[in-house]
Amino acid sequence: MMSMSALLLLGFASCGDDEGYSLDKYWRSIATINKIGDNTYDFTLDSGEKLWVAAPVGLNLNPKNKRAIINYTILSDAQNGYDHYIKLNGLSEVLTKDIIYIAPDDKIKQDSIGHSPVRVFSAWEGGGYLNISFGFNVGGVESHMINLVSAEPNFSKDEDVVKLEFRHNQKNDPEHYPSKSYVSFDLSPYKVEGREGVTIDLIWKDFNGEIKTHKIEYKYNKASDVKANKDEELDTNLNIY
Repeated sequence: MMSMSALLLLGFASCGDDEGYSLDKYWRSIATINKIGDNTYDFTLDSGEKLWVAAPVGLNLNPKNKRAIINYTILSDAQNGYDHYIKLNGLSEVLTKDIIYIAPDDKIKQDSIGHSPVRVFSAWEGGGYLNISFGFNVGGVESHMINLVSAEPNFSKDEDVVKLEFRHNQKNDPEHYPSKSYVSFDLSPYKVEGREGVTIDLIWKDFNGEIKTHKIEYKYNKASDVKANKDEELDTNLNIY
């Protein structure tokens, strides 16, 4: 049975403030990348915590996406407006996209966006994004296209329940072996003044042809507190766009 819970904030080891922080302990988390200067970045976890990269010095990131899975070691408690100073051990970008509109009767665009099956392992709101962990079959010949599609021109942003379709186009890539990746979709169109949140019905076509739906509650002012399983592999296959 697939779990539809979010897989976030992975900590292989933790320690209390009274123990200090050890350089042999590390965490992996999905985070938003914030550019604050020329090749200077910090991170915001989906819990709302802000992280400053204190090491290594002279880091050259230049990310193409706004979201990433980061591997880091905590160096300190709160200081200078940050919840922690960290040593960044590694970073894998997560494909970050906007939701798009395609009219249901626009056959050309519907076909171009693809009808290929996809397996959703988990989906959740975190950091103002709809995050999806998904699987698909690849051959390594051609990049796959991933999108989140609304059938309404205004994305149904004034509705209490929003229907969004997770779409996959494998192009002409042969299906030789399974792969897994993550994608984050910006939910800012649904942050409407005077409302507390919105319900999202995520819809996709699985490999057996079954149309599946998963309900996600997006509460504007509630930070994500869902933890990851420590055994979860946080892979990011970026042979997608």
